[in-house]
Amino acid sequence: MPYFNIVAETSENTVVTEYEPVKKRSDSYQSEAALEQEFIRLLCEQGYEYLPIHTEKDLIANLRKKLEELNNYQFSDTEWDDFFKNAVANPNEHIVEKTRKIQEDN
Repeated sequence: MPYFNIVAETSENTVVTEYEPVKKRSDSYQSEAALEQEFIRLLCEQGYEYLPIHTEKDLIANLRKKLEELNNYQFSDTEWDDFFKNAVANPNEHIVEKTRKIQEDN
């Protein structure tokens, strides 16, 4: 049975979305790896991009790339090292300060 959600409504028009849930249920055990692969597949179907990041070095390189894209700016290696060591991974800051910097200070 489909579900309808009202997205926008005026006195003249109504915009709705239709969602039909997939009736798929498994009574068998699903390993953690299988669960992870299924989750990745579902996210990719929703438009997310899967990046095979397996090391801290890969993660830092992706952070640099995304910050450069977001800000339309190209870091030199020296600038990036300074920015990363002082602004992102400052050893004098604890996790709370680092989190606050990202979530509140932008």
